[in-house]
Amino acid sequence: MNNTQRPPMISHRHRVRGRATAGALACATLALGASGAFAQGSVTLYGNVDASVVSSRSGAPGVGALTAVTSGIGSSSHWGLRGVEDLGGGMKALFQLEMGFDLDTGASKQYTGDYGSATPAAPTGTAVAGFNRRSAVGLETPYGTVTLGRDYTPLFYTAVTTDTIRGAQYLGNIQLLTSLLGGPERSARNSNVLTYTSPIIGGFRARAAYGLGSESPGGAGRPPRDTNKFIGVGGEYIGGGLTVSGSLQQVKLALTAGTPAAFTGIANRTDMALGTRYVFGNYSASVGHFRVNGPVDGSDTWLGGSVAFGASTVYAQVQRIRQDNPNGAERRGTSLGLTYTYNLSRRTIAYTSFGRTSNNATGQFALLGNDVAFAAGAPGATPRAVAIGVRHSF
Repeated sequence: MNNTQRPPMISHRHRVRGRATAGALACATLALGASGAFAQGSVTLYGNVDASVVSSRSGAPGVGALTAVTSGIGSSSHWGLRGVEDLGGGMKALFQLEMGFDLDTGASKQYTGDYGSATPAAPTGTAVAGFNRRSAVGLETPYGTVTLGRDYTPLFYTAVTTDTIRGAQYLGNIQLLTSLLGGPERSARNSNVLTYTSPIIGGFRARAAYGLGSESPGGAGRPPRDTNKFIGVGGEYIGGGLTVSGSLQQVKLALTAGTPAAFTGIANRTDMALGTRYVFGNYSASVGHFRVNGPVDGSDTWLGGSVAFGASTVYAQVQRIRQDNPNGAERRGTSLGLTYTYNLSRRTIAYTSFGRTSNNATGQFALLGNDVAFAAGAPGATPRAVAIGVRHSF
């Protein structure tokens, strides 16, 4: 309701003009005060929708091409709420809730972010639906921002800022490295986590995160104490078209063995990433390296670039991924992504994207889009796909 349209409440008292005038002034004062208070807090609805027609092959012998409408090639389909309130003195309260969904079916994305639900039969937890991408509340101060809840990790920011297509978009993007981690859960996103982001000083920003993991007391059938505990640090420098980012993080994973399965202990996994991206005029170049130590060691190295002309941009990226194999020859794969985009408007992009992942005889690495994966149908297979789609942000 517009506060400037409230005088009728007073006009029927025109016989007491002095009192009416005083009342009008009081109402106006209150309205202005209320308007100022509401202006200090805001909630924004935002999101992204992406869909494409995709022809893909798993590379499995005797299995042909599959054509389907798919969500999540160019970007995840998601919606969210972002809120902020100015508390004064340079402080702000903030929150963010964000969930993903498949645009082709309308189904919400499932994830294993409830670490306390883990059992020996399902050591990563029970799959649930909800605000899988982010759910956090916190305070922004002149000395940095602190949030609590479910949030991104320092590794996530290193990957998305130094990927050839910022944001890990389209086929052949940098998220292939999560194949070495069992997916983005407990690597790119964590639940039950406290995060800190520093202010930008001289182009540099630092990040730190500490996660309480499964929050389990231990005992029979329960995750061991400290399971999924997480600690990570990272930072980036951005200036003059150059981005340099690095991160180091460790997570404690539950081990299981036996029949029936039982928790047997904890293994530490250490993730390290370093990347850089440089933009010069209409061109960009990116290079980076990721390494994981334990339970199974592996690495991923990427190199790519882009060129823009008018409303169009062409992107290319190649990755070499490897993983130790306790039972034979080292697993290796080479992933290639080629993408053309055309900006129909500031919010709408049409695109075509091609990708393939070539595996050696023991490798079985997938081809990844932004929020969808095309699995290799067998060891040594070459999954590949081509997509024509559109994405719109709001």
